[in-house]
Amino acid sequence: MSALTVVLCIWAMLAFCAILFIRGASPRIEPVAKEPGRRPSRYSIAE
Repeated sequence: MSALTVVLCIWAMLAFCAILFIRGASPRIEPVAKEPGRRPSRYSIAE
């Protein structure tokens, strides 16, 4: 293998790992769906 091929392979592996790391580290923001009819009772401690 030539030195250029080795450098390109290492660069490609580094770029691939960086992409995977950035995708894994990014926050997943999903809206929480609230149930429309439920309200906590003021008089029950069981809920």
